[in-house]
Amino acid sequence: MKKTHFHEGELNIQNKYKIKHDPRLAERLLKDHIIDRLVPFIEQQSTIIVSTTDVDGNIWTSMLVGSSGFVKVVTSKQVHIDLDLLKSTPTEILFKNIRPESKIGLLFIDTATRSRYRLNGNASLLSDKIEINVSEAYPNCPKYIQQRVPIFSDEQTKLGINEVTGSILKNIHKEWIKKADTFFLGSMNAADDMDASHRGGATGFIELLEDNVLKIPDYVGNNMFNTLGNFVQVPMAGMLFIDFEKGHSLQLTGVTELIFDQEKIQDQEKTMGTGRYWLFRPQKWIQTEFHNKIDWKLISFSPFNPQINK
Repeated sequence: MKKTHFHEGELNIQNKYKIKHDPRLAERLLKDHIIDRLVPFIEQQSTIIVSTTDVDGNIWTSMLVGSSGFVKVVTSKQVHIDLDLLKSTPTEILFKNIRPESKIGLLFIDTATRSRYRLNGNASLLSDKIEINVSEAYPNCPKYIQQRVPIFSDEQTKLGINEVTGSILKNIHKEWIKKADTFFLGSMNAADDMDASHRGGATGFIELLEDNVLKIPDYVGNNMFNTLGNFVQVPMAGMLFIDFEKGHSLQLTGVTELIFDQEKIQDQEKTMGTGRYWLFRPQKWIQTEFHNKIDWKLISFSPFNPQINK
């Protein structure tokens, strides 16, 4: 078989929509190392989105928060996260999930400039740092990112003061999800390679069905289908919702299901003409009060967001 930058799940959906990517484009975008010009972007970030799996194979998506300089690009193939400079909740599940040479996905996203860069690789938790060896690195387009400026608060609130877990969504979670305009997403392929990504839309773009099933529209993107391709191979995901006003977080882990070829006018409008959705059935959740001490100032919604007619 001819070598390709895409796995069989991604190719499955690309072939469904008759999409052929120029190999030169893939070679230019998809690297096995960090390119020099993006090192400053990575090292200036104060938050990182991280996807990991627990000992039972469940996918979790987390946010790490740190002081300036807590991320260091040691070489083009290795990144360190300084634990002494972290401002994250000490009970964050990813610290339990990172075992020697664990697969990990990272998303460096600057919501103020609507920029993002993804890294996939292996991670080890050491005494003073998380060491990540890069296997894949690539940029993403700025579509559907709401412009928010993070402002660190000096308020002396104890982080993670109340962490609650469960399996059935509570009413407060349902309202949170139905009002969301952003969430972060973890997925994995058949080789256990992890991926961390972002999803955004107009407020209320996620529909909550019976039995607490989330229905998420899949908008027009880069046509690589990284996440949906992962779902073809491993129908599981981890979702992270951030309360941008209060600093709370809601992490969900569960199973996914793809829905294609929805031709009704309403479905075409909701999906921007793709007719694609995916369903998410939560199996476990973690709610953390005061997950972070960031005041997120909303500047503007993404101009790419489709209008929602309710």
